[in-house]
Amino acid sequence: MASNKLTINRGTTYSITFNYQVDGVATSLVGSTVFFTVKSVAYDTDATDSSAVISKTITDGTSGGVATITLTATDTYLTPGTYFYDISVKNVAGSVYKMVEGRIIIDGSPRNRTT
Repeated sequence: MASNKLTINRGTTYSITFNYQVDGVATSLVGSTVFFTVKSVAYDTDATDSSAVISKTITDGTSGGVATITLTATDTYLTPGTYFYDISVKNVAGSVYKMVEGRIIIDGSPRNRTT
């Protein structure tokens, strides 16, 4: 499982291209679900992820194992600071695997307006 740090400017659109691989081989995401979750804490017991500050569910992955997670300006309009994220896949068999986890730094800037 990879661990990564992302830096995102607050109030901007940001895309993450996720490549699903099993044993180093690109594996189809057709019929699978990709979960992208961001929280202010690295761990909690919230089974529904209702405490997530960003929660994305992607169901349109490709047969080549590629999915794009797009965060909108509204999604990233968070208080600047460090957050924790992971990307998990629930495959067609119903098994869930955490593929990537890490930290997201939301970087503030002089601009606050998005409209």
